[in-house]
Amino acid sequence: MAQKFIFAIAGSCLLFLTAGCEETVPLEAPLRTSAPLSASYNSDEAQCRAEARRIGQGHIGKTAAVGGTVGALGGATESKETALAGALIGAAIGAAAGDIEVKQAQRNYLIQCMQQRGHSVYE
Repeated sequence: MAQKFIFAIAGSCLLFLTAGCEETVPLEAPLRTSAPLSASYNSDEAQCRAEARRIGQGHIGKTAAVGGTVGALGGATESKETALAGALIGAAIGAAAGDIEVKQAQRNYLIQCMQQRGHSVYE
């Protein structure tokens, strides 16, 4: 009974997490500009994309670990099997949340980097 409850809660959390997230644009997606491209646009874009890829390294793993720990602690009150199931579900939810956060942070960094270099880019 308790295991079904944990799976129902975890499934609900995952649905809320994915439904509540704004649409994340991949880092590799082209940038939109509101003015003609300058001569330095391509080299600036390559440098900004390379810098943006370094944003959030390790964040997904940390978020998954926190989610797994919380799930294990919640399930530990019931049984070992429930704790293991809670840890696995919590880690999966944490990794998904971390991945979404990292992708959005990378895209935001890319846009800001290009704007700071004088390019009229927007989301």
